[in-house]
Amino acid sequence: MFGSVQRAMAIGVLLSAFLAVCGLAAPCLVTPVIDRPGSDAYCDAVAPLIERAETTIDLLLSTADVTGVPLWEGILAAAERGVIVRVLLDASDWAPEITRGNEEVVEYLSERGIDCRLDDPAVTTHAKLLIVDRAVVALGSTNWNRYAFGTHEQTNVVVEASEVGRVFGEYFDRLWEARLAEEGIELGTFDPVSDGATIVPLPDGPGTALYASLVLELLRGARRSVHVAMYRVSIYPSYPDSLANELVDALISAAGRGLDVRVLIDDCSTYAESADANLASAITLHQRGIEVRLDAPEETTHAKLIVIDGESVVLGSTNWNYYSLERNVEVNVGLLRIPAVAAPFEAYFEILWESGRPLAP
Repeated sequence: MFGSVQRAMAIGVLLSAFLAVCGLAAPCLVTPVIDRPGSDAYCDAVAPLIERAETTIDLLLSTADVTGVPLWEGILAAAERGVIVRVLLDASDWAPEITRGNEEVVEYLSERGIDCRLDDPAVTTHAKLLIVDRAVVALGSTNWNRYAFGTHEQTNVVVEASEVGRVFGEYFDRLWEARLAEEGIELGTFDPVSDGATIVPLPDGPGTALYASLVLELLRGARRSVHVAMYRVSIYPSYPDSLANELVDALISAAGRGLDVRVLIDDCSTYAESADANLASAITLHQRGIEVRLDAPEETTHAKLIVIDGESVVLGSTNWNYYSLERNVEVNVGLLRIPAVAAPFEAYFEILWESGRPLAP
């Protein structure tokens, strides 16, 4: 196992070519960024990207704080040297504390000349996305606050590829100008089950379900193993056609085919509703023959990670619950058939698994 994962990991994998979402081959650098409590892997990976920005920085976040975020220094420095910076944060109509914190960030950045705004309160932005020069993308589960940086288990990735940057850049433009609902999300055609390394950008909005569609196809085609580390998992008995239920059913089906299916779920001890949902889902999965473990109550496994057959990874901001899968603004990426990228995430999953708590002895 990768011993350095015990602390944090940021490994760059150069792909000579990849099938981008529009079918164009181009050089690409993929860097898994795995943050463990007490490490600084995310900041260490993102700070140099901000420092080398030449033209634009676009930042989309669910939550952010003014204090405890060293990356703001780089953002301000970039703006001072002429980089065009845009920051879009969530205005929540269901969690006023999120809005209050983000409003402080808007005030802080605006006073320093940064174009920063809140989204439509009727839309929940749960994404965590940084785009530099429309060519480098950092995304995953990490918000910009001291808890996310210092105490949570997080999975992120940096992708340096012009086509991936273009897709997410156009997506950000539509969010920024509040025209996503009218124009939707058009990614072109791709074949996630074709041979060869494939990177699939997955920018979601209300009703798009790009993430769920890809994950369902991958789960149905899995041959050996499915390993999931998820902050939130919900099952809806009254809504059998929900995407969350479809994903759980696909896991059960994979286990029924004899695959190694294991699911690590956060205990969510600080949020009673999430804790109840996760426990109920864990019990259901266990009863259906899937190995399930919960993390320790004092830990926060904020990752949203899927590793399939030890060679394909899907990660980002999407939890397995109704709003995340079907209503929110979410950002994910599929890194398909790239074993060198999957390996550190697989090793990380095994570490989480070993420290997890089985439901039954």
